[in-house]
Amino acid sequence: MESKVFESQNRAVVYLDLLGFAAMVEANPEHFMTEPVDRPSQTWPTNPAALRLSLFHQVLESNISSEQPNYAMVFSDCAFGVFYTPAACADFAVALMQNFLRVKIPVRMGLGFGTFRAMGTTTELRERSTVVRAMFGGTSIVRAVAAETCGGKGMSIFVHSSFSKLFDLIPVAEQHQKFLPLPKQLKSVPREVDYVSKVDPKKIDEWVANVKQMADSAPAEVQNHYSDTLAALSRMLGYNVENVHE
Repeated sequence: MESKVFESQNRAVVYLDLLGFAAMVEANPEHFMTEPVDRPSQTWPTNPAALRLSLFHQVLESNISSEQPNYAMVFSDCAFGVFYTPAACADFAVALMQNFLRVKIPVRMGLGFGTFRAMGTTTELRERSTVVRAMFGGTSIVRAVAAETCGGKGMSIFVHSSFSKLFDLIPVAEQHQKFLPLPKQLKSVPREVDYVSKVDPKKIDEWVANVKQMADSAPAEVQNHYSDTLAALSRMLGYNVENVHE
């Protein structure tokens, strides 16, 4: 069975996107870079968008180092993680979401399963141009993106039907994560991943407070991300987290 998994051209993929980043960049268009190492901090303006992007990449790189996906593509405010098995991919997505919640970085993810091929990455200097290529593709990539962009909002891990059907074939003892049906199917996405119900209640309270803090500092046009996150957490936990006193 294991040899068939590694010989197959199919892969399990998670696609993740940093939420509300475009609005944050537009609100902070200047000094979009982190502080240069050769300048005193008091003379360099801070940029909330640049700081959020930097923290996004720090968390992502840390999880990539610890979980070691078969392949990872990271660029700007999004990334792909590619795994041989759906179980490993779901585990990675849950650990990643929990770490993002801990540091107050809003992301949404999509899981897909299907074909995958990586054709290499190159960086080329051509006269005045720098050309960076990341060539990869397959139905797993298309489906993971479709899941993340299914129309659902907030900090959720949406599961494409291709991933969900295969996950159901895994023996229960090997299913470390739990998938929940969405209140209403969103295009090709019937389920979402429960990433909190097995966590220590103290951590859950902290994460709920973090979501509310993110909402307090977010512009009006992205408030739905946070209200939908609280609704998703309520579904996972079986009670209304809005009623939890901080």
